[in-house]
Amino acid sequence: MSADSFDPKPAAEQIDAICLRLFDSWCDSRNVISLTFLLRCWPLISMDAASLRRLCNTLGELRESNGNVLDEKQAELLAELNQCIDDLQVHAPEDRAIIRQSRDRAWATSKLLRLCRIEP
Repeated sequence: MSADSFDPKPAAEQIDAICLRLFDSWCDSRNVISLTFLLRCWPLISMDAASLRRLCNTLGELRESNGNVLDEKQAELLAELNQCIDDLQVHAPEDRAIIRQSRDRAWATSKLLRLCRIEP
């Protein structure tokens, strides 16, 4: 599959589904330490590279510093989550797209301000 035909939506949905399963598991077992790590970076507002890196890094910290609080299934889910994030980052748009979106948003905001006759 080429990078041009890659659809990130299934991977994004899978990331959310894994996080939800971890959340439910840690709520059921009252694993406050793991919940604290997860809730620092999830739910994701967007699937941009920075958010995915934060999720991956934060849960990596959990594994490194408190791996003993994870059962085997949770450790497997974290490994699967890392793989999904890696898959998305390989095919993620370049930083130019983010810059373009920011520029487009600035243009739209300035246009709206002019239409409303509001001076910045």
